[in-house]
Amino acid sequence: MTLGEIIFVFMTLVTIFGALATVLMSSMIYALIGLIVTMFGIAGLYVYLNAPFVAMMQILIYVGAICILIVFAVMIAGPHYLRRRPIKEWKISKLLIAFAISVFTFLIFLTFIRGNFDGDGKMALINTKDLGRALFDTYAFPFELISLLIMVSIVGAIMLVLSSKEEK
Repeated sequence: MTLGEIIFVFMTLVTIFGALATVLMSSMIYALIGLIVTMFGIAGLYVYLNAPFVAMMQILIYVGAICILIVFAVMIAGPHYLRRRPIKEWKISKLLIAFAISVFTFLIFLTFIRGNFDGDGKMALINTKDLGRALFDTYAFPFELISLLIMVSIVGAIMLVLSSKEEK
């Protein structure tokens, strides 16, 4: 086993354990820490796949922005997450749902990979310039639509928190 394969296996295990911790932890904070570990593991896989720009964006966007946003949401919502919930019977169903989503995502990934290989078995090379041009030229509308969706969800979360605090 080469050093690259050892690093790949390690990053894959970190990602899988972080994902399992995210799904199986009953505490919101521990689940969030599992999500952060998962995002770092995915960023490590991007580095392994020679995509450092995507890895850096993964860390900046998902670890730096989304996870911090979730921390703020937990802080705003208050200590409601500390209440015990009867979730023991839900863990098996959570695992089954996570497994089904994982298989579905893996099949989509395989379809994507097969579509990006040319006849020689080499993957089409995409650099950051092409990626940036595609984001702002070809996919400008979906890109802006995603940013609008994120903004609406943030405003909706704030409105939900404010309305729940007024009821108390």
